[in-house]
Amino acid sequence: MLRCNGEIERLDSTGTVLGLFEEWDCTIGALPLNARDNFALYTDGITEAFNDSGEEFREDRLVESIRRYQDLPIQGLVASVVDEVKKFGAAEQNDDITLIIACCRP
Repeated sequence: MLRCNGEIERLDSTGTVLGLFEEWDCTIGALPLNARDNFALYTDGITEAFNDSGEEFREDRLVESIRRYQDLPIQGLVASVVDEVKKFGAAEQNDDITLIIACCRP
């Protein structure tokens, strides 16, 4: 969660990988979503995308990218962040890139 005041709040993982097991159990976590907050869900293909030097994109780059584009319409925000990941990455993509962002607009 990227709060409108710039603070980051994280929901810790409460279960295992989605869709991998027939039986799935987890606990529920909740955070209030306030006006201008951005809530991001992403796969490790975003944060573990690596460049030709072997350096990972990492969560801090993801957060900065969301901050940079947070005033765009949601489609533009997601597209801009994914474009940054792809530009950062090596010539060959090794993992899926999935990014879902929910924005609470005033």
